[in-house]
Amino acid sequence: MASPSPASARPQRSPDEVEDIILRKILLVSLTPPANPSPAVAYLELTAAELLSESRPLLALRDAAERLLIDRLSLPDQPAASPPPFAFLVAAFGRAADEARKISTIRDAGLRGRLAGSIAHLRGLILSYARIVAGNPDTFPSPGASHPAADLLVFLLAEAADPLDPTPAPGAPPPPGFIDEFFSAADYESIEPAMGELYERLRQSVEKVSALGDFQRPLRVLRRLVGIPNCAKALVNHPKWIPKNQIMLIGEGRVMELSSILGAFFHVSAIRDREFASKPDVGQQCFSEASSRRPADLLSSFATIKSVMNGLYDGLKDVLLILLKNLDTREKVLEYIAEVINKNASRSGMQVDPLKCASTGMFVNLSSVMLRLCEPFLDNMESKKDKIDVKYIFCNSRIDFKDLTAINASSDEVSSWIETINNEHAQNNASEEARFVESQEATSSGTNNTTLVRCSKKENFSFICECFFMTARVLNLGLLKAISDFKHISQDGAFIQRALSFYRLMILWSVDLVGGFKMPLPSQCPKDFSCIPEHFLDDAMDLLVLTSRIPKALESFVLDDFLSFIIMFMGSTSYIKNPYLRAKMVEVLNCWMPQRSGLNSTASLFEGHQLCLDYLVRNLLKLYVDIEFTGSHTQFFDKFNIRHNIAELLEYLWDVPSHRNAWRQIAKEEEKGVYLNFLNFLINDSIYLLDESLNKILELKEIEAEMANTVEWERRPAQEREERLRVFHQWENIVRFDMKLANEDVGMLAFTSEQIPAPFLLPEMVERVASMLNYFLLQLAGPQRKSLTVKDPEKYEFKPKQLLKQIATIYVHISRGDKEAVFPAAISKDGRAYNDQLFASAANILRRIGGDPQIINEFTQLAGKAKAAAFEAMDAEAILGDIPDEFLDPIQCTLMKDPVILPSSKVTIDRPVIIRHLLSDSTDPFNRSHLTQDMLIPNTELKLQIEEFVRSQQSRKRTAAESEIGEADGTADMVE
Repeated sequence: MASPSPASARPQRSPDEVEDIILRKILLVSLTPPANPSPAVAYLELTAAELLSESRPLLALRDAAERLLIDRLSLPDQPAASPPPFAFLVAAFGRAADEARKISTIRDAGLRGRLAGSIAHLRGLILSYARIVAGNPDTFPSPGASHPAADLLVFLLAEAADPLDPTPAPGAPPPPGFIDEFFSAADYESIEPAMGELYERLRQSVEKVSALGDFQRPLRVLRRLVGIPNCAKALVNHPKWIPKNQIMLIGEGRVMELSSILGAFFHVSAIRDREFASKPDVGQQCFSEASSRRPADLLSSFATIKSVMNGLYDGLKDVLLILLKNLDTREKVLEYIAEVINKNASRSGMQVDPLKCASTGMFVNLSSVMLRLCEPFLDNMESKKDKIDVKYIFCNSRIDFKDLTAINASSDEVSSWIETINNEHAQNNASEEARFVESQEATSSGTNNTTLVRCSKKENFSFICECFFMTARVLNLGLLKAISDFKHISQDGAFIQRALSFYRLMILWSVDLVGGFKMPLPSQCPKDFSCIPEHFLDDAMDLLVLTSRIPKALESFVLDDFLSFIIMFMGSTSYIKNPYLRAKMVEVLNCWMPQRSGLNSTASLFEGHQLCLDYLVRNLLKLYVDIEFTGSHTQFFDKFNIRHNIAELLEYLWDVPSHRNAWRQIAKEEEKGVYLNFLNFLINDSIYLLDESLNKILELKEIEAEMANTVEWERRPAQEREERLRVFHQWENIVRFDMKLANEDVGMLAFTSEQIPAPFLLPEMVERVASMLNYFLLQLAGPQRKSLTVKDPEKYEFKPKQLLKQIATIYVHISRGDKEAVFPAAISKDGRAYNDQLFASAANILRRIGGDPQIINEFTQLAGKAKAAAFEAMDAEAILGDIPDEFLDPIQCTLMKDPVILPSSKVTIDRPVIIRHLLSDSTDPFNRSHLTQDMLIPNTELKLQIEEFVRSQQSRKRTAAESEIGEADGTADMVE
C-alpha cells in the first residue's frame, strides 16, 4: 500500500469547524488564546468561559452568533485597530458578503446550504444591531466615535456622487448592498430611531449652501431615501418635518425655512438672503463688476444659474411627488405645504419682514416646484378643471382663506355664504344618517343594538383641487414680486410658460363659475365667483403685465382666453369690485398693442376676436368713467395714470375700422348715458391737466430766471439752492406727465369730434365744451401766451403749435355737426374767456404756423357766427329785462328753460345744469344726498310760468317797438 501524500494526510475539517472559521472571520473574534495575536481580532475570553461552563464546544456557530456579536460589541477595551461599533458592523457586513461569495465554490450542497444559512443569519443580526446602534449609539458606548448617522450620511453621499462632478466624495462608499438592506429589509419601528439624526444631518449638509454650492448630492440622497417607504414615513414623522420649536426674534414663517428638513433644501437659492447668507456668494462669483463685463459672460452666468436651479426644482418636485403618491405620507406633505403658506401669509403685504417670513428664494423655489406638480393637469386643463371645487376655499381644513379680500363680497357676505354651505352639509348629513338608520333597522331582526355617533361630513377634495389652490397661494406669496425684483428669473422661459399656463387654468376655472365665455354677463353675480380671493385674478393680471415686458415671452402663447376674460370683466363693477384690478386689465391690453408688443399675433388678437370687436370699446369707455371714483385716498392722481392707458388703447382702436364703427354705435346708443359721462370726464381732465401744466411752466420759468442770475444764485445758502432745485425737478416731472396726458385728451377730442359731434352739442354739454375750448384758446392765443415760452418745451411735452391746431380743429368739427346752430351761442355765452378779438388773433397765429387753410377758414366763419350770436343774446337779455328770482337757476343765475325739482333738498334747478353736475358727481349739490338723473322731478308748473313770462316780455317789447315806430311816423307826418 502506498504511503499517503502530505495533502491527504491533512485531517478533514468538520462542518462545525468550517462554520466556526467563517463566522470568526466575519466577526474578527477568537474563542481560544491566539498563537499569533492580531490587533484587529478580539479574544472573547469571558464568552469562551461561558461556553465551557455550558458544556458547549468553543466554536462560533449559528446558535451562538448573536451572543458573540453582542460580546464583541460590548468589550470594554476594544482592540486598538478596531473601529467604533457602527463602523465595525458595516465592515462585518462587507466581510459576510465576501464569505458568502467564497462558499459558492463548495461542491457539497448540504454544507454549502448550511454555511449560506449561517452567514445570512449573521448578516441579519449585523444589520439589526447596526440599526440599533444608529438609532441609539449609547447601546455600545465608544468614546470619541462619530455618530453612526454621520457615517450613514457619508455612505449615502458617496453613493450619490456624480461621475461628472469634480468635487470629491466625503468618504468611501459602503459595502455593496448595505444601504439597501439597512433601510429596506426592516420594519418601521427599527428604522425610525436611526432616521431622526440622519435627516437632521442631511438638513445641516445644505443649511447654508447657495445655488453654486454642493446641494445636488444631498438632494439625490433625499430623493433616494423618500423612495424607501419606511424612510419616507420617518421623514414626515420627524420632529423637524413641521418644526414646533421657537427661535427668539424669528417668526414662524422663517422657522419653517430655517428648521424644517425640507426648508433647508428650499433655502438653496441664487437670490441673496441678507439675514441668513449662503455660500458661495452668487453675486460675487457670477455678477461682480457686471457693468464692465461682456454681455456674453453675463448670459453664461445666467445660463449656469438657470441650469443648477432647474436641477434643484426637478429634484424637489421628485421628492414631493414620491411622498404624495405614498398614501402613508401624502397627508403630511399637504400639511407641510399648507403650514408654509399659512405661516407666511404676511408675505403678501407691501413690506415683508425678513425675520418673520421665509425668504423670497424659498418661495421662488416652492413656486417652481408647485408649478411642476401642476404640470400634468395644466397640459390637459379642459378636462381637469372640473375637479377644482370652489368649495375648497370655504370648507377645507388646511389652508386659511378667510382673511383674504374677496373679489366682490364683504367679509360678512363671505361668512354668510360659508354658513349656507355648512347648512347644506348638515342637511345632507341628516338625510344620510336617516338612510343608515333605516338600513340598520331592516337588517337587525328587531334588535336595537346599533349605536350611532353623528359626525359632521368632511369634504374630500382631489389632489388636483388641493394642488391648484395651494399653488395659487404660493405664487401669490412669492413668485410675482420676485419676477419683478430679480430679472434673472424672467430669463427662464420654461418657468414663465408654466406660470402662464397655470393662470390660464385659473381664468378658465373662474369663468366657468359665471357660465363660461359669453356676454353679457348674468345680471346677478354668482356667490361662488364673488367670494373667491381677489388675488387669484389680480396675480394673473400682474403676471401678464410682467411677461408682456419680457421680449418674446408671449410669442408662442395663446392669449385668446386671457383677452376674453379681460373684456368680460373690465367694465363690470358688479363682478369685480376693485377698480384697480380692472385698471390692471387695461394695462395688460396696453402692453399688447402691436406697436408696443412687437408681436404680429396681438394685432390679429385685437382685430379678429369677436368679443373684443363687440365689447372692448364699450367697456373701456365705461372704465374711463368708473375710475373717477376708486374709493382710495389717492384716487385723484391714480385716475390720470389709468386713463392714460385707456386713452392710448382707444387711440389705437380708433384706427381699426371695425372698432371705430363700434365706437360710433355706442356714442349713438349711449348718447345720454355712459358716453356722455365719458365725454364729461375727458373734458374735465383736459382742463385740469392743461391748467396745471401751464401754471407749473410759469413756476419753472421763475426758477430758471433765478438760476440764470448766477451771481445772486450763488449767494443763496446751499440748502436753499438744493431745495429750489428739488422743486424744479419735481415740477419738471409733473409738467411732463400732465402735458403728455393733456395732449392725449385733446387729441381724442379732436378725432372723435370729427365723426361723433352730436354729444358735444347736447344742451347739458355744449356750453361746457365751448367754455373749455375758449379757455384753451385764451391760454394759447391770448395776451399771456408769450409768458409760456421756456428753454426746452419739447422736454416737457409742451407743443403749443400742435395744441392750437387741434383746438381750432375741434371747434370746426363740432361746428360742422351743429345742425341746430347752438354752438356759436354757447361760445359767445362764455363770459370768462370769450371775446371776438381772441378768435382773430388765433386765426392769425394759425396762418403763421402753417395751419390747414380750410380749418382756418371755417374757424373764422364760426368766429363771425359767435359774434353775431353775442349781439343776439344782448338783445334777448334786454327784452327779458329784470327776471324774477324764482325763474333763475340757483347755480348759474340764468333763466331756466327746463326746471326740475331735486327730490331730497326740494330745490328747483335747470335740467341741463343739474345733469352737467351729475355727470361728475352723483349727489344733490345742496345736501350731498344720493341723486341720479332718473330721480329728477319735472317742475311743469314753473316751466309754464317761465314760458309765459318770456312770451309776455317779448310781446311787451314788440308792442313798445311798434308804438315807437307809430310815434315816429306821426312825428314825420307833422314835420311834413
